[in-house]
Amino acid sequence: MGRPHCQLVSPIFGWSTVDADNEDWQVGVPGPERLPVIVGMIASPVFPLTAERLRAMRALVVVSAYGVGYDYINVEAASELGILVTHTPAAVTAATAELGLTMVLALSRHLVLHDRAMRRHHEIDKPHPLFHRALMAHDAQSQTVGIVGYGRIGQHLADLLKAVGFRVVYTRTRGPLAGHPGYRDLDPLLAESDLVVLAVPLTETTRHLIGPEALARMKTTAQIVNIGRGPVIDEAALTEAIASGQIAGAALDVFEFEPRIHARLVELDSVILSPHVGTLTEETRFRMTKDALNNVRQGLFGVAENALNAATWSRRSEPPV
Repeated sequence: MGRPHCQLVSPIFGWSTVDADNEDWQVGVPGPERLPVIVGMIASPVFPLTAERLRAMRALVVVSAYGVGYDYINVEAASELGILVTHTPAAVTAATAELGLTMVLALSRHLVLHDRAMRRHHEIDKPHPLFHRALMAHDAQSQTVGIVGYGRIGQHLADLLKAVGFRVVYTRTRGPLAGHPGYRDLDPLLAESDLVVLAVPLTETTRHLIGPEALARMKTTAQIVNIGRGPVIDEAALTEAIASGQIAGAALDVFEFEPRIHARLVELDSVILSPHVGTLTEETRFRMTKDALNNVRQGLFGVAENALNAATWSRRSEPPV
């Protein structure tokens, strides 16, 4: 028997160094003639797996998202078709949480605002006026960070924040987590927090979770960080809230219409913009590569590794090669 036909939709870090010889891998967006023979795939947002595409992939047994996000894969349709859908959540935890901490600290100490002002008002051989007009900040011990979404990333971020000295509260869909004090419903969390960090996936219930009503519940001095998925925030409402002084600022690593950025966000000095780099470290990306490959390999043997639809997945019969 030949090796199973597999597809790597986009190049990924470290691929040339992993042992992928057990399968016949092709790299790139597959053409229509390729779709019916693919049995395993490492997917990418550049090739959304809609229900129509999944139906055309008649041999597909398993697909792995590269990372924790999977909103570009129709998981419900995949389950109905007997396709296992997986992702790589453990690989991304530390790096994404570390970026969350970085953004919280940058906002709380006005780091980017000061940097911009230092550059904008610099005159050669003249004293810089910002040394006498810098913005006052707060110690971490006086600040409350509210984490919206308390899975692996949220819990790891909480540990990092507490180590620095921040007080942490959190909310999660399934209520309080045993051994983790500080649970709040969303509305009280928004009202209480000096900084709000979003670490939730994109679902029907989290899309525009932060809109005009949620922003109105926050303190006027509060700031928001998004390391989850872009459409969790209504960016039109966010830009209006910041421009009007309803809240103080934001730090965003993901965007509602990514890779496009809302024009008003670019104009606001109190917004930190980051090009979706939560997992962009060599160590994290290499582990994501190994985990995604392992997900596909295990799925071809009927093992649901890091599965998103294990409860609803009924495995297809042995795939052709």
